[in-house]
Amino acid sequence: MTAAGSVVKGRAGDASIRTRIWQLTGFACSTVVVLGILLAWSLDGTRRANVWVQHTQIVLKELGAYSSEILEAETGQRGYLLTRQDAYLIPYNDAVADHNRRFERLRQSVTDPGEARIVLKLSEIFKTKLQELARTIHLAKAGDLAGAMAIVREGSGHRSMVQFQQLSRQLADREETLLSTRQARAADQTRIIQIGMVVGGLLSVLLIAAAGARTIARIEKVARHLMRGIIAIAGGREDYRLDSDSRNGNGKIATAFNKMADRLRDAQRAREGVEADLALSNRNLQAEARERTAAQDGLLRSVKELQRSNEELDNFAYGASHDLKAPLRGIRNLAEWISDDVRDTAGADTIENLALLQTRVERLDLLLDSLLQYSRVGRAGGVAENIDLVTLVRDIGDYLAPRAGFDVTWRGDIAFVQTNKAPLEQVFRNLIGNGLKHHDGDSGHIVVSARDLGDMVEFRVEDDGPGIAPAFHARIFQMFQTLKSRDELEGSGMGLAIVKKSVECHGGTIHVESAPPARGTAFVFTWKKDRQALAA
Repeated sequence: MTAAGSVVKGRAGDASIRTRIWQLTGFACSTVVVLGILLAWSLDGTRRANVWVQHTQIVLKELGAYSSEILEAETGQRGYLLTRQDAYLIPYNDAVADHNRRFERLRQSVTDPGEARIVLKLSEIFKTKLQELARTIHLAKAGDLAGAMAIVREGSGHRSMVQFQQLSRQLADREETLLSTRQARAADQTRIIQIGMVVGGLLSVLLIAAAGARTIARIEKVARHLMRGIIAIAGGREDYRLDSDSRNGNGKIATAFNKMADRLRDAQRAREGVEADLALSNRNLQAEARERTAAQDGLLRSVKELQRSNEELDNFAYGASHDLKAPLRGIRNLAEWISDDVRDTAGADTIENLALLQTRVERLDLLLDSLLQYSRVGRAGGVAENIDLVTLVRDIGDYLAPRAGFDVTWRGDIAFVQTNKAPLEQVFRNLIGNGLKHHDGDSGHIVVSARDLGDMVEFRVEDDGPGIAPAFHARIFQMFQTLKSRDELEGSGMGLAIVKKSVECHGGTIHVESAPPARGTAFVFTWKKDRQALAA
């Protein structure tokens, strides 16, 4: 008791504060859930918009392939009428065989009824065009070239192509219009959701702030009662007591305050020293993190730039090699016509130069074929299958038809492998053909072997030829590289580059083992099993 004979009491607890805190927490969580639902809704709208973009891209891609096929068929027909060579009918025959599949893919890709009607009209025009091409080819084969040319000059085929192109453009425009409408609708929906999120977020912040302010006011009221008791105890007023009915245990706080103050002072000094050390360490870590982040960002940019450059290079190689084929055929035909016209009047030098021109054109045609083949490596397509390696190697040997004294044999630990057949067959064909072509003897052996490495298979293609010097082991896998002059040994210099790219696209590596003057060369490469097929 004090001299005044009274005990000062103060209430330091309020059970409603806990309830209010839980209410505030529940309201904040509800707000987060609602905003999360709105955000998910917005993301779903964005996803649907992206799906429609992808759908439009598929429609345009299939339409382009369909249009390209009819153009290739007409080009092949005209080439045949001009040259009477069956090789020019390959695009036409491919179009006849592939029309139904191409049409089904285009028809299945469209979803709009109006677009479906346009696709049906395109198919009718396509079939009409194929019939017109078939009539001209049949007449030309029967010897009635004049009749075939009369059908061409009549112009119905040209009108069909014009109508086909107009309908193709109409279909593309309609699909792009549908895409724009869908994107606009999705954008409006996203805007509405974003506005709702912003308004809801602001209202939630205001409500949470108001509720928090009221809760803080109640907590401060309780804290003031506690502080009066603590100050009184610290000031020597031992008679000051808190209300014993307090449910927060404030009586124990008053009793332990003095001991706590001394411990807090010592702990504060120790903490300040630790905080200084931590601050220094934190600054060092932040600097190191910034440096690592900058290095990672630079590396990521370099990787993206390299990927972009590789994609552009592949697309350029594919487009350039494909687009140059037609003018190259024209140059070859023109050279043949000129040679036939001047054969009896021109001098020996002129005849020789024309022959040299034809040889160079054939070489450029081979180079373009190899470049086109190289650009196609790594493009998605095909399915994995169970391949009989013994049969595959035997069939390749029969196809290459090595000269007398040479043979191709299999000697492997495994007989079957699950993978895409086309690229693996191309790799074997290039390596076996390379060994046969560069062999310097009158007889020789090409031996293909394999061994199981778990999820990989290691293949070896060995020959008993002259070998390759170690200085050229890396160079031979580069594009346009040959160890002999093309006048001495014809080739595009792309075979091993195509092999290396195909092997790497299938998760493997390739290297050469050879050490002249010892004879023989072994190409060793690994190939991942059961891998989704990549077009060769």
